[in-house]
Amino acid sequence: MGRFFSNVHIKNNVGRMKFINMFCDVMKKRGFTPCVDTEAALSYALAFSENSWVTLVNEDYMNNPKRVQDDLKYLADELKTSAFSVEVVDSDFAILSHNSGDKMIVGDGSGYGIEETSRGNRIYWEPLLTSGKAWEQFTEIAQKDSAFVEDTLSELAVILGISPELICADYSELADTEKVVQLYFKKAEAKEIVMTLNTAFKQVFREALEPLGFKLIKSKYPYFVRVVGNEIIHVISVQKSFSYLHAIDREGFSILSGAATVYRPKIDLSKAPKHNTRWLSDIMSTYIGMDRFGFDSKSADSFSKLSYIENSFESQSEVMKLALKQTLDIVIPALNQIVDFDSFARFRCMMQDELYPERHFGVINGGDLNPNDVDDDGLVLFKVDAYSSYVDWSMEYRKNIYSQRVEYSFDKYSKEDFEEFCAKINDYKQQSITNMQNLKNDSKFYNLVELELEKRKRLNIEVLHSYGIGI
Repeated sequence: MGRFFSNVHIKNNVGRMKFINMFCDVMKKRGFTPCVDTEAALSYALAFSENSWVTLVNEDYMNNPKRVQDDLKYLADELKTSAFSVEVVDSDFAILSHNSGDKMIVGDGSGYGIEETSRGNRIYWEPLLTSGKAWEQFTEIAQKDSAFVEDTLSELAVILGISPELICADYSELADTEKVVQLYFKKAEAKEIVMTLNTAFKQVFREALEPLGFKLIKSKYPYFVRVVGNEIIHVISVQKSFSYLHAIDREGFSILSGAATVYRPKIDLSKAPKHNTRWLSDIMSTYIGMDRFGFDSKSADSFSKLSYIENSFESQSEVMKLALKQTLDIVIPALNQIVDFDSFARFRCMMQDELYPERHFGVINGGDLNPNDVDDDGLVLFKVDAYSSYVDWSMEYRKNIYSQRVEYSFDKYSKEDFEEFCAKINDYKQQSITNMQNLKNDSKFYNLVELELEKRKRLNIEVLHSYGIGI
């Protein structure tokens, strides 16, 4: 999967410090005043190229294309300069938008319904080129068909006089770079301004989670990660959701949490939390999953009602603090139980489903992995030391689940089915234990398993390092 990002590049004709002062003055006209990061409702990162360009990014650009275009036109007009934005789609193509409204397409957008490629109007783009660079040279590069559009953009950056690494930068990259100027703004009536959901989540949760060993990773999305034993991670995040009762004047959200091992095919926290819900669960699901046979239904229902009144800082702050309390009461105790592979496997069984190492045998034998299994930790069962004890527990857990299903009128699982399972449960246990023993005794296959596990561990540790997580 390629990258998606947006940024704005502004021609700077006044020098670094004067540009920053002018930028702050323009923001004041928009109703924002500079502030410290803990008060911010809006933040920007500014990076200066040597040849009079400023690259501008905002944490909301990815999810709010309108803000990109609003900033582009407003800032160019107020600063009396030229500017353009870059929107990259899946690393396949990019849309370059001039503040005049003229656009040009770089790369291949045919897969997204863009059949005709716009090369831009020379009258707007040629004045942006570095002295001595020809328009023909610029258009020739723009028409290249590179495997990744970022490569073409980097070449165009040289012609424009922009540092190549900046033309492809997003907020998460620039915000963590020391050479970048980070600016924070708040409304004059700060208490009336609702922060973005991600900002509110980070501000409220960081103070409580960091002493517990969690760290906010380097990503455009808000993930707090804690490492356990160098091979397991605990994760807490947030995502927008429907407000309870679907009230039209409320903004709903969910706190998501879960665990993963370095032995899954890929740990990917570069994508939005909503794309990781195969293994991240909301608070209500965690509450039910950790006590599936004794939870209180009224309490469970209360954990699904996280929403705040639109445009109310007081309501947002109050509900986010409630979400933190529920997280500390429900989620943290659940995650604290995951200390080794055995407890991880049990948690995974309670929260989602049992682990099936067979899903990965095709890859081990040289085949392809089902894309649906990229988040699956099934191979970690080879790492469970007391495997027979885990099998005993998992079968008894399944027995309890089946006993409940008999009582469900909408379920086709009959009393006879349950009695048959109970009669054969010892056979099932022994079969699972024997199957694992046979796999481990097959030295050729087991060596391939160990090689696959070590490869995944190495790759996932590299990914975690890129997020700023030491492991």
